[in-house]
Amino acid sequence: MKARQWILEYGVAMGLSFLFAAILGQVPLFRETAVGKVHASDIVQFLGYSGALVIAGFGARQLSGDPPDNWKWLAPYRALIQPVTVLAMVVLSYGVLLLLCGPYLSKPARGIYNWVFIIGIVTDVAWIITTWVKKCAPLVAAMVPRRLNKAV
Repeated sequence: MKARQWILEYGVAMGLSFLFAAILGQVPLFRETAVGKVHASDIVQFLGYSGALVIAGFGARQLSGDPPDNWKWLAPYRALIQPVTVLAMVVLSYGVLLLLCGPYLSKPARGIYNWVFIIGIVTDVAWIITTWVKKCAPLVAAMVPRRLNKAV
């Protein structure tokens, strides 16, 4: 897969999903219409932002499995693509889910909601560190030129 094709497939799709969610979320028709406690603008933004996150997940999966030929520098870091993407998705999902769930969460439920995301973020950071130590660091160390190894 070529880098330009990957960016066009996933990057543009993510950008369009995000852009349309942001634009439609500000249209008065969507802001003034509500279903229960949730406005139509919140629903549109939820769908657009979560769509962008799903596309990012698919793109990261494709990138880690089959990186573009002209991105050879990415080879030792391929194992980090998925955990870093999941971290970004968990952090961004916090606000995206609040668009729909926020109006219905009581104070104790909001505390539980926060702790679920805190645990998810900390767990993912541990996954990133473990992946770096076990998979990426040995590959990066193997790529260091031999003359640097002799100098050290």
